[in-house]
Order: sequence, then structure tokens, then C-alpha cells
Amino acid sequence: MDLDFANLMAEQIAAAMKGKKISPAELGDTLFRRSTRAQKELNLFISFDQKHIAGEIKRIEQHLPDKNCSLLGVPLALADNIATDDQKTTCASRFMAAYQPPFTARVVSQLKENGALLIGKTNLEEFNLGCSGGSSFFNSVKNPWDLECSAGSGAAAAVASGLATLALASDTRGELRQAASYCGVLALKPTYGRISRKGLIDIASSLEQIGILGRCTSDLAIALQVLAVPEPDNPSTLQIEAPPYASLLEKPEENFKIAVPTCWNEASHLQDEVKNDFQEQLENLDKLGLEVNFVTLPHFKDASLVATMICAVEAFSNLSNMDGVRFGHRETGKHLQEMYIETRSRGFSSKLKKFITFGGLTSTPKYYDTFFRRGQKLRTLISRELESCLAENDLLLTPTTPFKAPSFAAPVSGKEFPDPAGYYTAAANLSGFPALSFPLFYEGRLPGNLQFIAPRKHEAALLQIASLLEKEFSSHRPKFALSLQEV
Repeated sequence: MDLDFANLMAEQIAAAMKGKKISPAELGDTLFRRSTRAQKELNLFISFDQKHIAGEIKRIEQHLPDKNCSLLGVPLALADNIATDDQKTTCASRFMAAYQPPFTARVVSQLKENGALLIGKTNLEEFNLGCSGGSSFFNSVKNPWDLECSAGSGAAAAVASGLATLALASDTRGELRQAASYCGVLALKPTYGRISRKGLIDIASSLEQIGILGRCTSDLAIALQVLAVPEPDNPSTLQIEAPPYASLLEKPEENFKIAVPTCWNEASHLQDEVKNDFQEQLENLDKLGLEVNFVTLPHFKDASLVATMICAVEAFSNLSNMDGVRFGHRETGKHLQEMYIETRSRGFSSKLKKFITFGGLTSTPKYYDTFFRRGQKLRTLISRELESCLAENDLLLTPTTPFKAPSFAAPVSGKEFPDPAGYYTAAANLSGFPALSFPLFYEGRLPGNLQFIAPRKHEAALLQIASLLEKEFSSHRPKFALSLQEV
């Protein structure tokens, strides 16, 4: 008989494991069979096999006597640009297809120390460059709500399908939140530095960080509590203790003052459906007694373009060591320069090569002042605008994406510059502010979305507003998209 763990929260799974109501062996068998079906349906994994799950089960059994493991036996999916020493880390690129890291990312070690069960490494866009589909060396991930549409990432699809209770993935210009909105799950991008980046193979160091995907607010709170631990030897992390996120949800704040940028309806490719849904939710927030104010943020609409320019320059620098000499894919050539050219030409997708080329041109002396330096100045202006806005308001509210999950037959984004999917999400990456994507469900329609941005270090406010809305919409929230119970 199969376990109904897809319907359980992380806390319930951990309690069942500690109470021996769920055996690790039974959990591993169920996970493998469901994962096998999900892989055939959705193409969400890059690294996944029964041997690895068996090894994870043995590790879980060793943790059973430890009653302090808050994530004991909780199924976890991990994006394949986060390093693991026991599985390949490919970044969904041909260049990295055989790369086996000699180390494990700090976030993975933290989760395993707390008993989490790593199912496998999930598919994503090459080096997490957007989530429009088409650049992964391992083909695109299908959306569990509609197999004709993109999921954005395998991590989001794993949570939406009920296969993983939690997932970790990175967020550069909003990819974590965009994929979550396509798949109808919660996503939290914490304050820059709240979670360690050690072991993340990133393309834009000043923008990209690891975030959490889940199906309920309490699961996000528990995972964030585990991960938000100061790292004294890492200057890029916050050296302050995180608040008790889980306990703060027991008495959530209900008197939020919420700001909405007046330019929210100026996004390119804004679908009427998304526009109407957002206006409806503004009315619902008013009925809940929350104060909603419209504010002017003159540079908010420039955030996606600015983030794209900065990301391209940093990608040009960060990926420069991928030349076929030190590690990764290598092509042959008559001489060293030809080997470099052939290796990078065949190792990277056309999308990534165009992006790196743009970054190289933008960082040259001819264009540096006109584009990159100007972009950095705009980044400062955008951050100051958000700081000023959130000094007077608790949260900033927008849609997460201007459109719902794009179909493979008629993709909305990916061919334009900048990617229109990042219109609302990029500002949080530029400023380092925490942000959360909250799903909205409608019968017979793809999931909708809301995005909240909070001041730095105020992840608790995001979790509290999500908990409040979760209770309000509880009757409209399906448990998961792709039923795996019968497998």
C-alpha cells in the first residue's frame, strides 16, 4: 500500500518517521516508483536512480534516534546547479554533463543533517538562465498542470506534482518565483546572504541566491529556519541569528500596510487574465481589512533590463574558466585557440552564447560607461526606491509574472531582450530584498500568482502574509497537480 506522504506537511512526515508510523524502506520504495513515473511524464530530473535513494534511506535510518531532526524523512528535490559530492552537477549544460563536484553545497549538508531525504537533482534552464524553456541540454520540463506548457524548472514541477515536499533552486532575476508561479507552488527568495551560497554554481554572483519551494507556508518556515544559520567563514552571508520563523506563524500579523506600484499594469505581454486576477485580489485584500496604497516607483519598470545587463557581464566573467582545460566538456582542435573555440561553441547552447557575448561587449571600454556603469547607477536608484517605499509600507505587492505558464507551441518569452517574465521579479534581486510568490488557483485554468517583496531581513513578514492568505484561500487550493497515488 502506498504512503500518502504527498498530502502531508514536512512537520507531519517528520513526526510519522520519529513515531515509526512510516518506515524508511517503505518511503524509499514509494518515492522511487513515483519518481520514475514523474520523470516519464515531466522530464523533471537530470540525476535520479534507485541506488542513490537507497543510500539516502540508509542515512535516514541513522538519523532516526535523533529527535531534533526537524526534516526527518522529508522528500527534497535539488536543482542541478547546487553541488553534491555523491551525484553529478550538470547545470543542465552539455559542457558540465559529466561534472562530479568534490564537495557538497552547505545548504545540502544543513538539510541532510536535519534528516531531509534528497530524491535527486532536477532539470533547469542551462545555468539557470531564465525559465522560458528550450536551453537545457536535457530538454524542457513539462508543467504538471498542463503537459503542453513549460514548468520553468524541475524543482517547481517536483513540488507541484506532490513528489517532493520541498525543493531548493536558485534565483537570479526571478527564475525561482517565475517557475513557482507557473506550477502553482510557494517560493521564497530570502534576503541576499540569509542562506549560504557556498556550493552554488552561479552565473551572476551579486544577483543569484538559493531559495525554497514548497506547497505550504509552514514548510517554507521550517526549511528557512534550518538554512538561515550564520556562516562565520563566509563574508557573503548575514552574520546575525534568524528569528524563529515557525513560531511566528502561530500568531501572524494581520494589519499589513501594502504598497502597489502604479506601473504594475505596464508590463509587456501582460495577459488580460493575469490583469483581471490581480485586480480581483486587490479587492479581496481590501475586504480582509488590509490597507492597500498605490505608490510611484519611477525606476521599477527598468529593473528587468538593468538586471539582464548586470547578469550578462557577470556571466561573461564567471563562465570564463569553462574552457575545456581545467574541467568539463572538451573538443579537439589543431591548436589551443581552436580547442577553446570549439569547446565553448559546442558546449554551450545558442541562448547562453548570445548572453555571454552580450556581457563581453557590454564590459568593453567602448560600452562600459554607456551601459554597465549606467546600469549599476540604476540599480542603486531602484534599491533606494524600494527602501523608501518599504520604510512607509510593510510589503510591496505585484503579480509574479505578466503571464501564466507559456506553452511550448507558442512561448511568450525567451526571444526578447530583456526576458519579459522578469518585469516584476528582477527588482528584488537587484536590491537583495526578500520576495515570495504565492499561488492562486482557478478551476479549469492554469495557476495564477501574487508576489510580495519585504524589507531586508523581514522574511517573517512574507511568511505571515502568505499564512494569512493561505487560510483565506484554503478551500480553493488543490493538494497537488499530478496524482502519483496510484503508482
